[in-house]
Amino acid sequence: MKEIFKPLFILLAAISMTSCTDMLDIKPTTFVSDDLIWQDKKLIDQFVANTYGTLVCGFNRNTQGWDQDWAAAFGGNFDAGADDFDGKFDANVNQFNTGQITAQSTPFIDEIWKSNYSIIRKCNLIIAAVPDTKDVVLTPTEKKYYEAEARFLRAFCYFDLARTFGRAPLITEAQQLEDNLLVPATDFEGLINFIATESDNYAEDLDPTVSDAMKGRATRGAFLALKARALLYLASPLNNASNSKERWEDAAKAAQAVMTLGVYHLYRNGEYAYGSLFFDKSNANTEIIFERRFQFPEITHNIHMQWSLDPADADRGSWNGLYPTQNLADAYETTDGKLITDPTSIYNPQDPYANRDKRFYQTLLYHGSYWEGSQLLMHRHLQNPDWSGNCLPNDYRARCGYGLRKMMQEYDGASADLYSGAFAQDNNWPYFRYAEVLLNYAEAQNEALAAPDKSVYDAINEVRDRAGQPGLPEGLSKDEMRIRIHNERRVELCLEEHRFFDLRRWKEAATLRAPIKGMTVEFDGNNNNYKIVTIEERVFNENNYYLPIPHSETEKNPNLRQ
Repeated sequence: MKEIFKPLFILLAAISMTSCTDMLDIKPTTFVSDDLIWQDKKLIDQFVANTYGTLVCGFNRNTQGWDQDWAAAFGGNFDAGADDFDGKFDANVNQFNTGQITAQSTPFIDEIWKSNYSIIRKCNLIIAAVPDTKDVVLTPTEKKYYEAEARFLRAFCYFDLARTFGRAPLITEAQQLEDNLLVPATDFEGLINFIATESDNYAEDLDPTVSDAMKGRATRGAFLALKARALLYLASPLNNASNSKERWEDAAKAAQAVMTLGVYHLYRNGEYAYGSLFFDKSNANTEIIFERRFQFPEITHNIHMQWSLDPADADRGSWNGLYPTQNLADAYETTDGKLITDPTSIYNPQDPYANRDKRFYQTLLYHGSYWEGSQLLMHRHLQNPDWSGNCLPNDYRARCGYGLRKMMQEYDGASADLYSGAFAQDNNWPYFRYAEVLLNYAEAQNEALAAPDKSVYDAINEVRDRAGQPGLPEGLSKDEMRIRIHNERRVELCLEEHRFFDLRRWKEAATLRAPIKGMTVEFDGNNNNYKIVTIEERVFNENNYYLPIPHSETEKNPNLRQ
């Protein structure tokens, strides 16, 4: 990496901060000498807080050079490159589905690399400077805390690089002009071991909980959850060819360390707790472990943008940047706890939306469902199939017959300011939540044993119980339990950018070659007739288990060439 990490000036915002989100994403207004930063506690805190504000998430991944406020609207979420969603026709992430992804083909890859190393650079500056700060500026405890925050953020970025590219240069100091800038890449195992060691050494320096004003900052549980996820990836088939039992045991222990903190619990506020947990920003929501904060009007995202994610047959039309597939819809069980492929289930193909897992209704919009007070009709017909009717032409339509409800805030007319002019929404992005930790534990523990024990059942059934689903039947084999855990992850963590990486770490990405299905609804004058159809055939190349390192980086540093 030929990038010089020796800033003469650091961009900082004004000192006054009026909300927790302001602290995490403030637009720079003042140039301050880097020497002065480490002499002022407020400037130090602001520099650390601003580092959080540059984290990228599934709401704002840039797909094709658009402003980040538009990114998700065009399929920038990683899961548009898996089988649960279809992305906007010209989104760069769609190149995963056509087999066209290359080191030179898309800014999507460049953004992942550059944004992570930009944050790593800032973290390295903090780690180098904070311990030497005078005691009159920071107490010894404060120094340890800020350093631990920076180490968490740096490890967080290295995990993103590891899961995406499989290897990356491990840079732990701010690079100077005289340094060797052609740093070779560290392999996946080396990066994961670094993350685990950092968590072991510094998680205890972080508080187990933070105040509402500090929400979005690192905690002990966040560092432990990062370690647990990282070790789960290391234990998975893509990175564990010998199926080392010890790796699975380590991953289970790491997840259990989060569970035994006693800080986190599944959100159970009401019958529709699953859907509403993504909108409760208070400390009462103890399911959220680490999140990207948003707050109207300063910092928003456009996930609600009515002409990008709503069903095309809704009155206002849609561009449909990200829409669910029939493949995803079929993953939801019926209320008797059975997969719809089970011939003994209560699934009815001509009444396909009846008696389904409650998460189905809190995730998908489908024919006959209601959105913002109106019933959605997905009949196969067009009314003025252009920009003037209730259905848009060609690639702009939700061609799979489903829209997205999860994380979408319904507009009731009472929050006009929130949506005025900008189609803005300000719910937070969950990087880590407790449901994932439970499923991480269930998976790792199941793989470490000859057959699932009570703790495996307890972990997965806790997640299912919140959804209103019955517990799994006793006596499942290890292989049978694996199938149920994988499916549970698919429906519980839908849209949260797990499916894309889960299929890869399980070495099941060949699944992506299966046809993408959709649902058509034809009305014959008396009845609706439901028919599952093929929407598109997709391609998966074996060399895409990891993404190629950007060509711009390998040109600068030949040591990175794959």
